[in-house]
Amino acid sequence: MDEGLLSRGHIERLIPLLGDPDPEVRQNTVRALREIGTAAVPHLRRVRSRPAPGPGVRAGALEVLADIAGPDGLDSRDQEAWRRLSRIKLLAETPVGMRLCGAWYAVPTADQDAVLAAFDLGNPQPATLRTGEAVWHRVYHSWEQNRPHSACSRVFVSPALDGWTLVFGHSSQDTHRIQDADDREEVFGLVVRERCAELSRRFGSAHWYGVSGGDGWTAWCIAEDGEVVRHYDAFDAEENGDGGPAHPAETGYLLPHQENGFPRGAFDGVNAADADAVVARYRQVKEDLRIPDTCYADDIAARLSVDPRALGTHTRTSGQGALALTACGREHGHPAGALPV
Repeated sequence: MDEGLLSRGHIERLIPLLGDPDPEVRQNTVRALREIGTAAVPHLRRVRSRPAPGPGVRAGALEVLADIAGPDGLDSRDQEAWRRLSRIKLLAETPVGMRLCGAWYAVPTADQDAVLAAFDLGNPQPATLRTGEAVWHRVYHSWEQNRPHSACSRVFVSPALDGWTLVFGHSSQDTHRIQDADDREEVFGLVVRERCAELSRRFGSAHWYGVSGGDGWTAWCIAEDGEVVRHYDAFDAEENGDGGPAHPAETGYLLPHQENGFPRGAFDGVNAADADAVVARYRQVKEDLRIPDTCYADDIAARLSVDPRALGTHTRTSGQGALALTACGREHGHPAGALPV
């Protein structure tokens, strides 16, 4: 929005409301300043450089600044404060299970520099797993079409987790190759297979896993010594069949596209509105008929590498996580958006 459409006084009247005791007022103020956009940035920076005009105002200004302009929009003092806070949190970080919705690569190495080079990533900055998870979800659910390169500029690379390094995101070259394709699904699968094969030549093996929290999609790709030995996509298998061959890690599971073997009428007499009764009948029928569990990407990851959803105090860690810029990120900077630490 052009600042000419807004008086300086209007923006200045909004800013104190960032510290209003009413949460709804604060939320509406943040939303209004986001809508104003870059015209509000100089005013917010002035708030950050001066004594607080009221409780919570400077913190609110920082959040809005990050949302509008990203880390590059913060002054050097705030950028250093962010880095310092990240370093402090990393000292005592205990892995916590991540909410899975998106795709990630896994390679059996603790050499983070080698992983960064393999994905053409640069300018790494220390980041907690909590920050990395937020970046990953933001990229996967990026609807900010008015912000070019918001989905292809930044990747989270984990610390070594039980000897595996996880990469949440694609190189910018891979992202644009998919986005620019006429048939994105076909090219997506091709990119994943090629990337896994290349990574396995460097690291001996490489995996890729995908999970959607919304529509049941799941997929995995396993490569060894430069060759893809298994690529499974639940939606593709449902439509076109599974070309196989199955991977040993799938043993004892049903695949998502396979019928689960429940007989007709298995839930007759069960009130569909009674969730406990439905679950109890489901478990009873599975046990009586010895129906295997259906596996998803996180189940395969748990058997072969690391399941991000199951991280915890038992997970061996070394090194630290990093937010790194792709080629697009190095050209255009970090995407806008506030991130948790």
